[in-house]
Amino acid sequence: MVVGMLDQMMFNLACVHEVVLGRMTNLKSWVCEACGKTTDLSAEPFKSRLKEDLDTAMQIDMQEKAKGQTITRLA
Repeated sequence: MVVGMLDQMMFNLACVHEVVLGRMTNLKSWVCEACGKTTDLSAEPFKSRLKEDLDTAMQIDMQEKAKGQTITRLA
């Protein structure tokens, strides 16, 4: 069993804090829990970076599945 990349990769917010990539799926903005600053995920450069990072994480997980691994998501 392998923890999925969505739960391992971190995403840098506008305030320089990080959040687990998997928490960002299907969101338009994120309010940092550490400092309260909002990151607009629908604006560049965050929009493109988020799309690319999500795609990368999913591709890595698909490769692991192809090797016979079971991908687990953390709650």
